[in-house]
Parts: sequence; structure tokens; C-alpha cells
Amino acid sequence: MGEAIRVVGRSTVFRVVLVGLLCGASACTGASGGHGGASAGAVSGGVAAEVAWPLGEEGATLSEVERRRILRSAEENGWAPAGGEATVVRYDSGYGPGLIWRAKGTGAVCSGSSRGSGPCVPLADIAARPNPGVGIFIGAAYYEGKWSVMLLSSGETVDRVMCQGRSFPARRAYEVTVDGVLHTVYTVSIPRGLQGEYRVAVRRDGQPAEDRVTLNMDRVAGPARC
Repeated sequence: MGEAIRVVGRSTVFRVVLVGLLCGASACTGASGGHGGASAGAVSGGVAAEVAWPLGEEGATLSEVERRRILRSAEENGWAPAGGEATVVRYDSGYGPGLIWRAKGTGAVCSGSSRGSGPCVPLADIAARPNPGVGIFIGAAYYEGKWSVMLLSSGETVDRVMCQGRSFPARRAYEVTVDGVLHTVYTVSIPRGLQGEYRVAVRRDGQPAEDRVTLNMDRVAGPARC
């Protein structure tokens, strides 16, 4: 199944330099035309999808050594990036940065950091997400007193999450459209001691709305703090 790829704003996508290591010549022939015309590769499972790499944001950089390490791990685990492309993911907490990409062959969305690569989320699982809705995506990491969390919104865009009068901005990281529904990956950083059901400021069809997401990585017992 063919896939249309669109780029949103200034792309932060870099092309893997270890071409010989990460893919054979036949697998990389479609990647030479730049990310605007690169193909994401055939996707199994019958789920129609397109991918967009969103506007880059300033922040911590990912060293070439770390990029190679993450992508080498992805290759070893069988989820190398389609077309040899991945996007840098940054967190306001200073954690990372990491990478996010579509896996060659399956189209699954994968992530990686200095801790390694994976896991990957199949397109069918993304398509099954509540629409509209927002929830935790892939996972979270604890860093310097804060939880660095990936969120995935479906059919709506996220501005910030809120708890007890405090507001934490959501940073857009990645987009993929599956079966006509736009799914957007965001990163958000929250204090460890402020967990529970967060209010989420979103926009649906251009109109402001509110959603909810439970952020309780420590599995705090008792009443939610939010």
C-alpha cells in the first residue's frame, strides 16, 4: 500500500548516516530524494496511514554517537526506520532527547533514547484509540524530579495539561494519519509529586475544548492529587 508523506513546517528529520549498516542498497533506494519525497515503505496489516514530521523546536541536541547507538539497536531488534529517517523528540524537563520513527515494513511507530530503542506501537493499535481522545503513548521516563511523558491525541490537538491550578505545556513531536484520523504525539513534563487525572486543554475542529488524561506513573494510592 502506498503512503503519502507530508512535512509540517521546518522538518527536523535527519537522514541516517550509517546507510551501509542500517539497510541494504535495495532498501534504501527510495530515500535519496529528500524527506519531502521519501516513501515510508510498504505497510502490512491493511491500515492506511500517512506520516508528517512537524515543526522543529529548539532544545537539547542529540549527538551523532547517540543517534547511531539508538538506530543500531533498532536495526538489531527488527524495527529500523523506514527510509532511514527518524525525528528528534525533546522534553521540557531536559530528559533525552530521543528519536521517534516509523518502522520499515510494518509502519509501526517506534521510539528510542539513550536507554535503547523500542517499544513500537502497531498502526492497528493507534487506529483503535478513542477519537477524539488523548492518552499516554509508549511510556514515560523519570528525570531530575519530573516525569517526562509521551502523549498521543486522536482527532484533536493538545495545548497543555493542568492540575491544581498549574499548567504544563505540551510539545508537539510527531504526527501520523491512520485511516483518515490525525494522531499527534506530544511530550509533556510534570512534577513527580503531582499525579492523578489531569485536565487537558485541546482544540477540536478549531474550537477550544477540554479532555482528561490520567498521569499516575508512580501508581500513587489514595485520592488523586489532581
